[in-house]
Amino acid sequence: METPPHKTTLPYRLGATDLDGTLLGPNKEISPDNFKAVEWLRAAGLLIILASGRRHQNSIRFQRLLSLKGPIIACQGGLIRDGETGDVLEAHFISPALVREIVDIGTDAGVQVIYYHLDHLYGGAAHDRWLDLYESRVGEKPEVLPSLEQLNGQRALKLVWYGDPNILHPLRPQLESKFAGEVDVLSTENENLEFMPPGINKATALARVIAKLGIEAREVVAFGDGENDVAMLRWAGLGVAMNHGTSSAKAAAKLVSPSGPPETAFARAVEQIFAKNQE
Repeated sequence: METPPHKTTLPYRLGATDLDGTLLGPNKEISPDNFKAVEWLRAAGLLIILASGRRHQNSIRFQRLLSLKGPIIACQGGLIRDGETGDVLEAHFISPALVREIVDIGTDAGVQVIYYHLDHLYGGAAHDRWLDLYESRVGEKPEVLPSLEQLNGQRALKLVWYGDPNILHPLRPQLESKFAGEVDVLSTENENLEFMPPGINKATALARVIAKLGIEAREVVAFGDGENDVAMLRWAGLGVAMNHGTSSAKAAAKLVSPSGPPETAFARAVEQIFAKNQE
């Protein structure tokens, strides 16, 4: 990337970006081009916040690496927490009874159950290849418990199943029907299913954030690539999907990044935004 175009004014005040598959490349790092693109947006006056499916504790290192300030949207919108003070601004949980039921169903199905507690991350079975796959993707190792029954069904920000897609895919419609109105079911990887409090997502979290800042949705540009970004991309004034993203993300977005390597898709999208807004 070169220097940003001169005399370019963007009609946005806040930029929200997903991490995995968007700001982070396949190596789970921020490429130099993506890093520079964040600086372009900040120089244009935008407040940049992270909106990820990862835990707050897993996202904060990227906020610090980019020298960002303010809230982090974690757990797909289930948690809004200040990156500097650690203050919880808003948190949404799955009820203990539903947690227990989802854990039991997952255990019976033979999948790895991963439990997002407010301050901890737990795995509910012996260390296996699915836990290894999870760790390789998020760079975080859950504490493995002999049984999640030790948690006595404590409330969770979200639950994740990792396992054989041939098991997970047929189960999804059944689970969506069973838990309709009680838990939202989605998938961010071919080998997982994720369970969230109903109606809670990155868009609802962003709406809360901008209400406190006096910013309107039309003044938000959001970047994402996956199913858990769809609501955010549809809601934002400008939703931008990565060209390698899911079909649902691209359908929800108003702009798709130009083709090219996934590790610089975010940067290409930002360049495109600046080019469209040159005076």
